[in-house]
Parts: sequence; C-alpha cells; structure tokens
Amino acid sequence: MKKRLLTRWDYRSSLLFVIPAVVSILLFLFYPFIYTLLLSLSKIDLMTGKMTFVGIKQYVDLFKSKGFIESIIRTIKFALFCTVLSTALGTGFALFLNQKFIGRGFARGILILPWAVPWVVIGIMWHWILNAQFGSLNGLLYQLGIIDEYIPFLSNIKAILYYTALPCIWRQASFSAILLLASIQTVPEDLYEAAKIDGASMIQRFMSITLPWMMPTMMIVIMINTLYGLMQFDTVFIMTEGGPANASEIIAIHMYRTAFEKLKLGAGASIGYVLTMICIILGLFYVNVLNKIEKKY
Repeated sequence: MKKRLLTRWDYRSSLLFVIPAVVSILLFLFYPFIYTLLLSLSKIDLMTGKMTFVGIKQYVDLFKSKGFIESIIRTIKFALFCTVLSTALGTGFALFLNQKFIGRGFARGILILPWAVPWVVIGIMWHWILNAQFGSLNGLLYQLGIIDEYIPFLSNIKAILYYTALPCIWRQASFSAILLLASIQTVPEDLYEAAKIDGASMIQRFMSITLPWMMPTMMIVIMINTLYGLMQFDTVFIMTEGGPANASEIIAIHMYRTAFEKLKLGAGASIGYVLTMICIILGLFYVNVLNKIEKKY
C-alpha cells in the first residue's frame, strides 16, 4: 500500500515539474506558429484590427512578386557563400588546433570568442571594420600599401552581398571549428600509427581516416551553417538595411520591410512561412543524408 502511494506521488510530482515546460512551449512556440499561419491567410485592417480571410491569395501574389523572387535568389547566394567558407575555414582551424604547438590551449580558448559574441554586436563591429572613411580594414590595407585610397566596401552593389556575409562566416567558422575539433580528437591514434607504418602520406591519412570520421559532425555543421545563412537578419540589417539599391535585401529583410514598413502583416507572415518551410525541407534533407552517412561509416 505504501509503495503504491509513493508511485502515485512520484507521478503527480513529475507532472508538476513538466507542466511549466509544456506551457512555455505552447505559449512561445505553438501559439505564434498558429497565429502567424492565420495571419498569412488573412488580410488585416490596421485601423479596425479586422482580419479578412483570403486563403492562399497572398502566397500566390508572393510568388508573382519580382522583389520576393530576387530576395530568395540573394538569400541562396548568401547562404551558400556563408556555408562553404565557414565550413572550410572551420575545418582548417580544427585541423590546425589539433596539432601540438606552444600556446595551443590559448588558441583554443580564443576560438570560442566569435561564437560567444551576439549577432547584433557582430553586425556593429563589422560595420565599423568595413567603414569607407575610417574602417580598420581600409586602414590596414592602406598602411600596407595595398590600396591608394579607401574603398567604400558597403557601397559596392555587385559585391555587397558577399561583404555582408563576412560576419556570418567569421562567427560560424568559430562554431564549426569547435565541433569539428571535438570530432577529430575522438579519432584513435592507433589508426594514424597503422597508416604511417603502411606508408600513407598526410593527405592520404586525412582522406582515409580523418575525413570519414568527421563526416557525421561535418554534416551537422553544414546543416547549422546553412540554416543560419538562410535566416540571417541582424548583421545584414545593421550593416546595410538591405541596401544599396536593395542589393543586400535577403528574404528576412524583405519580410521585415513588407510587414513593418509597408504594414502588410499578412504578406509578411506568408514570407515568414515560406522561409520556415524552406528551412524545414533543408533540415529534413540534411538529416536524411546524415543517417545515410552514419550507416556507411
């Protein structure tokens, strides 16, 4: 009898501990998700607050919009550039920091700093670094004699999209290196010793041992970097606000302008849902690839 009462109490007390988490998830995740879906299917009169159901009309109009299509193209370019470079640099940093050298512990400690800095602060910092009048990058290039006059990086329409991706690359390269370094350190030393005895070169050891061992972690890194690239807003908005001439208006900034500058909340919500669906589809694709890699290796 006593044991039965104890089991009931444990069950009830466990529910009490779980309820706050469940309420938080429902309140901060599911409610906004459902409400945004209703917004995307409705037209809102901001004067009266009245919502008129219009179905998928706003989605149809969205894909007829030249500005929206262009913002998607820019976002894809931005995400690809950010993902490729941040993953490649992260891999290079991880391989370098896995070697034995004086100050390795200090270098590993510094590696986490970019990842720990908030996105807003990163945007402000890179805005000043690339400033056309007194930016530190211009100052460094000028002092080294590489340029004769300061370059207006953030005014270059053709290259602005790639300049605004630099903060994302800088931060995510740090994050990538942390995860990949942890993965590399789990490789058994016996495998490298056996490969050396067999006469394998450094490149052969990397291709046949290190890279296959890193692949599951690398796929996670690529997935996270891709999603960050697609959802990026803070740094680009702080640096250029989508300019000049909308050259850096990625989909998140296009959504912001549609919803809060043009006051088309329903259209803005539909853009948000399109972005969400793109991220979910890519996430599922990466998970599927990850499962296949884990089975292979």
